[in-house]
Amino acid sequence: MAISSLGVGSGLDLEGIIESLMAVEQRPVQLLAKKESSYNTKLSAYSQVKSAVSTFSSMMGSLSSMSTYQNTNASVADADIATVSANTKAASSSYSLFVKQLAQAQKLAATGVEKANEAIGGGTITIEFGKITGGDYDETTGKYTGAAFEANDKGAKSIDIAADSTLEDIRDAINKAGAGVTASIVNDGSDKPYRLVLTNSETGEEQSMKITVSDDADDALKTLLNHDPAADDGQALQQTVKAQNAVFTLDGIEITKPKNTISDAITGVTLTLLAESEKATTVKVEQDTSVAKTAVENFVSAYNNLVNSLKSMTNYDAETQQASVLTGDSAVRSIQTQLKSVFSQVLGGEAGYRMLSDVGITLNKEGVLEIDSTKLSEAMEKDYESFVGMFAEGGVSGTDNIEFDSQTSATKPGSYEVVIEQVATKGFTSLNVSNLNLSGLSESDRSISLNIHGVAKSVTLDQREYKTKEEFAAALQTKINAEYKESGVSVNVKVDDDGNVRVESNTYGSVSKVSIGSASFFSEVEAKDGQDVKGTIDGVEAEGNGQYLTSKTGDSSGMKLKITGEEGDIISGTVKFTQGFAYQFSQLAKTMLEDDGVISSRIDGINESLESISKQYDSWDKRLEQIEAAYRAKFTALDVLLAELNSQSSYLTTQLESLSSLWKQSSSK
Repeated sequence: MAISSLGVGSGLDLEGIIESLMAVEQRPVQLLAKKESSYNTKLSAYSQVKSAVSTFSSMMGSLSSMSTYQNTNASVADADIATVSANTKAASSSYSLFVKQLAQAQKLAATGVEKANEAIGGGTITIEFGKITGGDYDETTGKYTGAAFEANDKGAKSIDIAADSTLEDIRDAINKAGAGVTASIVNDGSDKPYRLVLTNSETGEEQSMKITVSDDADDALKTLLNHDPAADDGQALQQTVKAQNAVFTLDGIEITKPKNTISDAITGVTLTLLAESEKATTVKVEQDTSVAKTAVENFVSAYNNLVNSLKSMTNYDAETQQASVLTGDSAVRSIQTQLKSVFSQVLGGEAGYRMLSDVGITLNKEGVLEIDSTKLSEAMEKDYESFVGMFAEGGVSGTDNIEFDSQTSATKPGSYEVVIEQVATKGFTSLNVSNLNLSGLSESDRSISLNIHGVAKSVTLDQREYKTKEEFAAALQTKINAEYKESGVSVNVKVDDDGNVRVESNTYGSVSKVSIGSASFFSEVEAKDGQDVKGTIDGVEAEGNGQYLTSKTGDSSGMKLKITGEEGDIISGTVKFTQGFAYQFSQLAKTMLEDDGVISSRIDGINESLESISKQYDSWDKRLEQIEAAYRAKFTALDVLLAELNSQSSYLTTQLESLSSLWKQSSSK
């Protein structure tokens, strides 16, 4: 007998019975759902913990930098005379400034021509820079008589002027050459109004110009530009602005500088002179402690925000007997304990502040930080460098030629003595140039083989006569630097005090090597490889690499310093390295946030539990389907059986009723 709907055969509510039975079977799934909800709540809480620690880490990271606490205010009472700026090395002080003379860049003006676009000629011009001494100067004519010219070490600059060049072409060629001179054309309104004006890009009395036009140049170009301030009859140009140094006094001490922007008169201070003084003005340099106060307030705020955030997730309300989601959680307790352990540490070092309480920061009974503003200000005023070291990570040097560069995780806080035995130098080769006339030499004879920093190349000088060694040096420098440009190598070529042409690498250290092959027009005088800096840090020989000195052993291991100075300088000083509380909190937070850190480990554990629950859901879904199917099979069989029994019962009842009726009929007869 087929059953179309469960319960039809028996007349019983079998669907309801199955639902009740399945409700009992589903109780383990309900427990899983409750557990899943608990895990999700904790996962959300740990995400908040991670966000709070991440914010804390970011804030402490920025507060770990010394520059966060360093801000120096510098001012000039009379802002029309000078401006001033200061960096972290500047000490608070005031100075009396009197400007006697501003630095100027020389300007030379050529005689006028009728038209700026008419051909003048071509050739090679060489510009040398130096100092004009002695003799007399006529301000009306802009010419010298009886003067001498002493070239500086800037090197000569050669510029090729194409044949039949106009005044405009000459201007453009000079500007394109990048020789440190700007050319312009001025119309003075005369019969021959167009005048070429040359302006040096650098100020200072040692930046006067001497211009030599090559012998093979057109006469008109020679007449226009040949200019030797040491030759009474050889000055084609008129000096309209004299090259001069800045002259000023600081607290009565007279100082002369080639530029109006001076950064080496007062340590950490840059002065820009604007005008000559009528009377002295005051330059004031002060440490701006408001920046540091703000940084400390941010430090305290960041710590307190994290502590309060953790409290809100772990508190237990005794009145309501309600626990927070992470009450008693061991991972959060670990974070809280580690935070307190950092705060309670004492910084290393023989002197200065060592505990946060030394600068007015204490932990109250609620577990949050408080600031004693008076004590904080007094601490900053008394020892600002040590105060900054309480929070930041970094090194400070009290010597101009010793600059702290970097450190590694092995570097420990402390004060380290630095002694320099030799500064880094550059490799060079000096040449005695015996012949400046290369016009008769073949290309192979004009070719020079080179090996700079281990890179072998060759250059070929032009087939021409060089008027001076400075002109030769300028041409050689241009050729070498063009050839080595892609190798990242460059040289400076100049004429030294002995009259030799010195080819010097622009790189410091033992890698700096300059080797020049022989040629008929010069011979080698001296060659010397560069040397690395050599010295000790904390009494132990350190590793030199160019200008950088790195400690390899001891507490200073990993400390890297940049050493500057001239060969023969005696340099010594102290470098102090600190790792303050902001740095330590920053490192602690980074550790907590790492993939294997306490927070990520707990989040990973919860996610694994949720994944396990998800798998258990799948397993229970299949199991419940099987249980329900079994129940339905059994109750379907029961329904069929009861239906058959009901049918048989009805049949028997009918038969009995029929027999009873027949019996009654028989009895009545």
